[in-house]
Amino acid sequence: MDVLLFGGSEFVGRAYLEKLIAEGYTVDVITRGIKPITVKGYRNHFKCDRKDEKDLAEHIENRTYDYIFDISAYTVEDIKPILSILNRSRLKRYFLVSTGGVYTPSDSIVSEEGNIGYNKNWGIYGVNKRNVELKLIKEHALANFPILIFRPTYIYGEGNNLYRESYFFQRLIDQLPIPYPDTNMGKAQYIHIDDLVNISIKAIKVEKTNGEAFNITNPEIFTWKQLIQTFKEVTNREGEVISISQSDMERLEVTSKEFFPFRDVTYLLDIQKLQEFGLPTPTISLRAGLERSFKWFTGQNIPRQYHLFNSLDKVISSNIYIITNETRIVHY
Repeated sequence: MDVLLFGGSEFVGRAYLEKLIAEGYTVDVITRGIKPITVKGYRNHFKCDRKDEKDLAEHIENRTYDYIFDISAYTVEDIKPILSILNRSRLKRYFLVSTGGVYTPSDSIVSEEGNIGYNKNWGIYGVNKRNVELKLIKEHALANFPILIFRPTYIYGEGNNLYRESYFFQRLIDQLPIPYPDTNMGKAQYIHIDDLVNISIKAIKVEKTNGEAFNITNPEIFTWKQLIQTFKEVTNREGEVISISQSDMERLEVTSKEFFPFRDVTYLLDIQKLQEFGLPTPTISLRAGLERSFKWFTGQNIPRQYHLFNSLDKVISSNIYIITNETRIVHY
């Protein structure tokens, strides 16, 4: 089976590339070529701008594929060229990694029937991803184009190039305090990269998934405090935890994203539809997934990037702290 993969140099794309090769697929990869692809075993690496129809056509116009995995479509402009030039004669499924950010804000668990629209917490990213979805859905309706869409929550795991797990690992190793927003809004779910990859590769072979969109996440729900506690258990390190309330943030004139690597919002998705379609559901618990991530992390030389959170020092040096034992200490 021949596969075209958009992405492949970092984290999510790399994980798909590794798994597809391991499963015996013949894989061609498309990236801009800015970063090297270190995975071995793919057939071709086409270095081009996917938004440039002429450039893209020079590489794939005369090729056919059984499956396309699109990890790097963020705007409609990303997807128009491939839809225009693709030879569809063999195509069984066009798979898109979208996002749970396409739904409007909600304090409850959201199903695929939930409201879709602008979400201030995700901004233009969620809007653009939804527009990509709509383009594919329209193509499916008008031309019977075979599509499948997955909407994950936070993706984590070995190789994550976003400064999330590493942030917590490094602060605990460095014995630095971890501030977190304590606003009762931070309840979230997570999905390990292996669950996402393995389930989606199985799903493309299930005929009735054609034309469908699915939420995908591990159903475990964590508050920020529970999340940090899990990091502490995984690393076997204790550390000071600083609780920052909404009033504290207002007093300090900071937002949560200026000192914390996740959006301080409820981010919960219902995955019952996966079960209804007979698809596997995520099985890697956050604890088990972070243990794997920490093992990977300890073998890397990942630079500290605390500077990405420009209000860390301001928050930590604040005159109001809540320490892990919940004792409030006020400094005057």
